[in-house]
Amino acid sequence: MNASYSDIGVIVRVVDSGEADKFISIISENHGLGIFMARGVRRPTSKKSSHLDLFNLIKFSVGRGDSPRFLHQVEAVSFFPGLKSNYTKVGVSMTIAEILTNTLPIDVEDREIFLSLKSFLSGLEKAEGQRDVNDLSRRFGLFLLRHLGYPPPKFPEKDNLSTYFEVIMNRKIISKDIK
Repeated sequence: MNASYSDIGVIVRVVDSGEADKFISIISENHGLGIFMARGVRRPTSKKSSHLDLFNLIKFSVGRGDSPRFLHQVEAVSFFPGLKSNYTKVGVSMTIAEILTNTLPIDVEDREIFLSLKSFLSGLEKAEGQRDVNDLSRRFGLFLLRHLGYPPPKFPEKDNLSTYFEVIMNRKIISKDIK
């Protein structure tokens, strides 16, 4: 049985389950990628629901037990409103989140990934134009390749990173391409 803990993390995936529950994937600072069950958050009276949006930076506590573990307390630290108001930025963020959830191991601490993702989302929120968004997403994609131990593409500045990650993951990326 796993012990309970509190941590800070970024929500990278949200999937509805049943009538009122959600499965939440969080990349946390001290525990890596984790998948949790949030009971009753889709009910109109839920106090947690507003904190459990995609790409929110949250403080959370998890109860002890086995998979799926249950989220007990959640508090949003940052909502990244500048990111969520721009369709292109949301598409890039969703692509990065999909790559992370398909390449990172579950429950393995990786503080550098968490800090880099947090910095990437902050930078993406402040990015001015399409060129800045593309440059930032390419740099983060190349960082992920290096950090996860994969060789870079033959032409890192010109090759399509989405296609390269699809080969690594052995599945097609559903969200918007990294430019």
